[in-house]
Amino acid sequence: MVVKKMKRTKLDNKVGSRCNIKSLPKDLLTDVLARVASGSVADLFNVERSCKDLLEVGNDNYVLQHACMNGFHIAPDWHKSDKASLFLRRCRENGNAEALFRQGMFEYFSLLETESGFMLLQRAAHKGHIEATYVVGILLISLSGGDNRLRRQGLNHLSCLKRRRCFKIRECRKRVERVVSSFWIYNNVNLDTRTCNCWNTYRRGWEEDNYGVTCSESCFWDREAAMFCNLIRSRL
Repeated sequence: MVVKKMKRTKLDNKVGSRCNIKSLPKDLLTDVLARVASGSVADLFNVERSCKDLLEVGNDNYVLQHACMNGFHIAPDWHKSDKASLFLRRCRENGNAEALFRQGMFEYFSLLETESGFMLLQRAAHKGHIEATYVVGILLISLSGGDNRLRRQGLNHLSCLKRRRCFKIRECRKRVERVVSSFWIYNNVNLDTRTCNCWNTYRRGWEEDNYGVTCSESCFWDREAAMFCNLIRSRL
């Protein structure tokens, strides 16, 4: 059977000419690339190489905010290419919560730049980053030094975490421990941790996941802070 080649009509040509990147709303492209970036930065880079218009959209602030950091080492890699370093810096500048958290942890506990490190952690916590909120809360109640205002701020941070359905404290601990173990710790912070006879810190490990074994939520977080401090000291 002979198949005749069909000629494209004027309508076909008109429709085909409109089916290109430029015909799509920029908001739609931005949302699509943000979803791509949230899954894999490598995929984002591949998409950007395919088209100049997509490269422009890939550099949008919203896309950088949602970029996944899994393809990068937790601790800064001094041998990282200039392109990668620039990308990470731009992610932080545009409010990528995970990028802010990682840099904040590194500056606070490794570079001894506690002020800037804490500010980065606070920015990440403000964006809803779970581990950053956890660390900020622990630091506030541990460094309060009798300042009840700071202590209340810390407890408020941690209480907000407990109310979040997606929050699982054991997973949060493991994530924080993995981050801390990825670089050298030089900050021997003089943390003011309290004790209570209702819970035996040394008998129970850092895997404890039961709020009921303490006399109050405040006591639980005091114990949590004590164990976090022990983790930091063990990595010095």
